[in-house]
Amino acid sequence: MKVKNNNAKRIGFHSIESIISFNPQKIKKLFIPFSREDKRIQALISLAEKNGISFEVSKKLKQDPEAIITNEDNLNFKDLKEFLNNKKDEVVLLVLDNIIDPRNMGACIRSAAVLNIDAIVINKHHCAPLNEVVHNVSAGGVEVVKIFNVSNLINCIKYLKDLNINIFGLSEHADKNYLDENFKESCALVMGSEESGIRTKTSENCNSLIGLSGNKNFKSFNVSVATGIILSEVLRQRRY
Repeated sequence: MKVKNNNAKRIGFHSIESIISFNPQKIKKLFIPFSREDKRIQALISLAEKNGISFEVSKKLKQDPEAIITNEDNLNFKDLKEFLNNKKDEVVLLVLDNIIDPRNMGACIRSAAVLNIDAIVINKHHCAPLNEVVHNVSAGGVEVVKIFNVSNLINCIKYLKDLNINIFGLSEHADKNYLDENFKESCALVMGSEESGIRTKTSENCNSLIGLSGNKNFKSFNVSVATGIILSEVLRQRRY
């Protein structure tokens, strides 16, 4: 059964522009700040009009536009299986296991969208929900990259391994360095929080644990920064 995402408010230019550009049918109401008549707001109005979206001017809003969207079905493990079965080339997945800060979650999604990662897998019981903060920080990335919410990440990882997708867990305690790894074949990069990292059960099911820093005295990156670093390396290897 699909789970409805009832966080129906979206705030900010990037998020709303991305919805209009990629999924305009989702917007039920668009509200524009009363006090703004600058080029940024005019560009948003023009984009909305081109896509047949009406808007209301609101005196309650100071700077950022807001949109009310239709309830969405979150993609699940079954959808992930179907997605992977239809992929004929090598895939790159970002797996978020223990990201409880919605701002970090949003920043990770933004990096995945910018770097054109195939999909994101979220361990929904151990991560922040995809609320309006996540959407806003992702700067519209939620609309660009496919996101699958799974309730049993370990089973999901085992399924990925059965498909010969190599599972790399990012850990500051790892002996291996990411620069020594091959990311040209299908792979999944598992990220956890900077406080406690990925969960023990998750790390035990990874093919390899890898680290980013060679600094013995200070090894920990913010998780969103770490995500950008590792995904950039994956993209670099696949281009050359």
